[in-house]
Amino acid sequence: MTFEFTTLIYLVVTLVAFYISAPKYRNFVLMGASFGYIIILSRMAFIIMFAVAVFTYAIGFLIHKFIDTQAKLAGILTFFGVLACAFSLCFLKLGDFLRARDQLPSFMSMAVLPIGFSYYIFQSISFLVDVRKGKMEHFPSVIDFLLYQSFFAKFISGPIERGENFFSQKEASTTGKFLNEENLNRSFAYILYGFSMKLILANRFAQYTSILLENPDYHSAKALIAGSLMYTLQIYTDFAGYSSIAIGIALLFGIKLTQNFKAPYTAKSMSDFWRRWHISLSNWLRDYIYIPLGGNRKGAFRKHLNTVIVFFVCGLWHGNGLNFVAWGLMHGFLSVVDNILEKLHVFDAKIMQIVRRVLVFISVSIAWVLFGSESLSRAIRYVRNMFLGSGISMSWGEEMEFIQMSNYQLWIMIIGVIVMIVMDVLASKKSKDFPEILMDMALPARLSVFFVLLILLLVYGVYGPSEQVIGFMYMEF
Repeated sequence: MTFEFTTLIYLVVTLVAFYISAPKYRNFVLMGASFGYIIILSRMAFIIMFAVAVFTYAIGFLIHKFIDTQAKLAGILTFFGVLACAFSLCFLKLGDFLRARDQLPSFMSMAVLPIGFSYYIFQSISFLVDVRKGKMEHFPSVIDFLLYQSFFAKFISGPIERGENFFSQKEASTTGKFLNEENLNRSFAYILYGFSMKLILANRFAQYTSILLENPDYHSAKALIAGSLMYTLQIYTDFAGYSSIAIGIALLFGIKLTQNFKAPYTAKSMSDFWRRWHISLSNWLRDYIYIPLGGNRKGAFRKHLNTVIVFFVCGLWHGNGLNFVAWGLMHGFLSVVDNILEKLHVFDAKIMQIVRRVLVFISVSIAWVLFGSESLSRAIRYVRNMFLGSGISMSWGEEMEFIQMSNYQLWIMIIGVIVMIVMDVLASKKSKDFPEILMDMALPARLSVFFVLLILLLVYGVYGPSEQVIGFMYMEF
C-alpha cells in the first residue's frame, strides 16, 4: 500500500469498522475496505483485479470439483488457467514496454500493467497449482479469496502470499481483539522499523543515486562507486522498509504476512542471498518454475540451466528492458559460478568464506546498477566508468558539492548504515527479524527503543511536501 496521511485516516476507519463488526462479517469488511482502497488508487486496476480474481476462483473451483473424479480434466483446467494468467502478464508487460517507447499501437491502448498485477497474478498461478496438488485443506469462500487477492496491506508490492498460509489465518483474524498488548507492540515495532529504514535512509539515498545513475559520464570513478553502494543500500532499505510496514499493518487485523527479507547483505553465497532477498518471490520461482523444470534432480548441467532460466524469468518479471534481462542473467550466471566453485571446495578455508561474502556483496551491488539504470547501455557505461574511469577528475569535496550533498547528510547516512548493519548482523545471528528481537526485550527497554527510533524518525526523516522522494520503488513492478 501507499503510506501517506490520508492512508492513516483510511487505516483507522478500517480498523474501527473491522473490530466493531461481528466476527463472521470481519472478512467482508476487510474485503470491502481493500476494494475501496484499490478503487481510490485506480478504478481500472480494480476492474482488472476483480476480473482476474473471478476467473481464477472459477477455474480453481472446477479443478477442486473434478480433482478426485476426473483428474485429467482437472489437469487440463489447471494448464489452461496458468497459461491464461501467464499470457496476460506477458501481454501487459509488453504493453508497458511499448508505451515506454511511445510505440503502443491503438489495439493495445489498454495494455498497460495495472497496479499490483504482477503480484496477484503470481498468487493466482500458485493458487491454481496448489488446488490441483491438493494443498488446500478447505477450499476458500468467494469472500476469503477476494480478500486474498486484494488485501490492501500487500496489494501494491506484495509479499506474494500462498493461499494455504493466508486462508489458514481466517479464524485468528476474525476472532482476534484489537486491544491485545503484545500484538499492538509487535505491529508498532514492525511499522516503526519500516518507516525508519524508508524515511531516514532510503529517501536520503534517493536524493543522490538518481543524479549519479542518470549521469555516469559526468562523475569520477570514486563517486560512481559510492553511487553504486548507495543504490544497493537504497533499494534494500526502501523495499525492506515497505515490507516491514505492510507486516505491521496486517498484524493489526490478525494477519501475519510472509517476511520478505532476512538481512540479505550478510549472505554467505549467491543462493543464500536469494534465500534472504524478496523471499516470497524467490520461493515462488523455486516452487513453480525451478522444481517443475527438474530442479537439481537431473544432473549438474540441467540444474545450472534451470537456475539461469529462473533468473531470466525473474529479470523479465521486474521489467521488459534489456537492463532487467541482463540483471536477471547476471544473477543466474553468478549463482552457477558460485555453486561450481563451492563444489570444487574453493571456499572451504575460513579466509575464503570471508572472501566469498565480500564477493557476493560486490557482485550484487554491481548488478543493482543494471537494475537501477534506465537502459542497458547506460548501465554498461556506468560500470565501465566505475572501474576504468570516466575521464572526470574531481575531488570528493567537489563531487559532494556537485550532487549537493552536505557533510551533515553524509554523516547521517554513515551513522544510519552502521546502525542498520548492527541490527542486520544481530538479526542474522539470532535468526529473527529485528522487530521480533525488540519483542524479546523487557517492556521498559522496548519502549525506550521505540521512543529513540520515533525521535530519530521525526528529526532525521526525509518526508513532507517539500521532498520529492515519497514513493516506494517496488510499486513499479
